[in-house]
Amino acid sequence: MGICASSPMNPVPILDMEVKKEDPSKPGAGSLPTTPESHVAARRGSGWGAPSLSSSAMEGLKPTKETTVLVTGGSSWVGAYVAKALIEAGYSVRAAVSNKSSARVDYLRDMGCVLVAVPDLLADEGWAEAMAGCAGFAHVNSLAPSPLHTDAAEMIREAVEGTELALRFAAEASTVRRVVVASGLASICGSQREANPEHQWSEADHNDAPSSAYSKSKTAAEATVWELADKYKDKFSVCTVHPAVVLGTLLPAQPVSSTMSVVQGFAKGQVMSMMFGVCDAADVAEAHVLGLERKEAVNQRYLVCSRDQISTLELAQWALTAGASGVDLAKWGANEEVQKMAPKKPATDNRKVEALFGRALIAPETSLERAVQSLTQQGLI
Repeated sequence: MGICASSPMNPVPILDMEVKKEDPSKPGAGSLPTTPESHVAARRGSGWGAPSLSSSAMEGLKPTKETTVLVTGGSSWVGAYVAKALIEAGYSVRAAVSNKSSARVDYLRDMGCVLVAVPDLLADEGWAEAMAGCAGFAHVNSLAPSPLHTDAAEMIREAVEGTELALRFAAEASTVRRVVVASGLASICGSQREANPEHQWSEADHNDAPSSAYSKSKTAAEATVWELADKYKDKFSVCTVHPAVVLGTLLPAQPVSSTMSVVQGFAKGQVMSMMFGVCDAADVAEAHVLGLERKEAVNQRYLVCSRDQISTLELAQWALTAGASGVDLAKWGANEEVQKMAPKKPATDNRKVEALFGRALIAPETSLERAVQSLTQQGLI
């Protein structure tokens, strides 16, 4: 998942580095070129504004058993939380999975999800059946592309085509009124701190010149979302959710994946020097639910991130306090790269999502404690 992270050692490739970029000024235009850099620029140029919507697209969902929401990425760390939050709110939930017979998705069925097969999110098979009759669509699988893949052109192609396919089927279903797309901070963090070192990331920011293959794909994918939001404005409204490093409580039988593997790593004795924003899986899920329901969420981006940048040393210290006995602070203290870390505080303006919630985000210390406790209870550390 794309986040804004500083990392002298950068041992975990799920985190997107802060890089120097040019200042964004004017939107691009024209047809899509073939190079990754110009592809991103062109996609950014059309669709970042707010389309004028029909009255049905403006209407938020109301939680009833007759209201069905499709969730992609249901078996992922964040996707399962979104599905759980929707079920608890009172919705009927379909979880799109590649293989309904796989034991790794049994916990979604146990949770109350109806599993639907979409074997390949880049192919048509299964999409029409999965989307039929749905009133809402939470496209959480947009978090999935692996940063380990460094071919920028291929990552951009997959991210853009996957987004186009998903939203096309949402439009063709004719019943979908609200769409929430999970993005990341990789499409937000840009060159702003080159001009102003005290700049705090917010929803107003855009990644103006992404450098890694991963950040290019995330930026292109989000730009595609807003282009299609305008194209399908008579069908549905859209909002995007941008999580930082997601921590929290593993659901029963949920495998460790994504950013929870960072906690598992240093709880088992690994030392890593990184700094990033943190959020709780429960908050990310709530942002998706409210994005489907609230009128004020229409055409909005929501950054779900702690106000302060957190270092892995701080997380390790909290983990030790929470009972992760594998943390060796002496090893952390002896590491020169760790000692160089100086996390920015504050680093992010999260007032917009807190206003949506009507409360403060869950504290990073609480999210870390929950992560350690659930990993311990499941015998994973």
